[in-house]
Amino acid sequence: LVSVKVLQFPDHSGTSRSINRQALPMLKSEVISAQGTRVNLISGATLTSRAYLRSLNGALRQAGA
Repeated sequence: LVSVKVLQFPDHSGTSRSINRQALPMLKSEVISAQGTRVNLISGATLTSRAYLRSLNGALRQAGA
């Protein structure tokens, strides 16, 4: 993995925007460093972390990785 692009994410509330603004860059950095989805969840963003990693796993499966 050299990059991860998030196409959609919840932004329907201020809380969602705040959590995603902090958690998504951290998750991106973690999965690129780990070269996969075996990373720790972000504290305070458990649902976001799980959804991000589940989505990334699906994308990697579709790409044949």
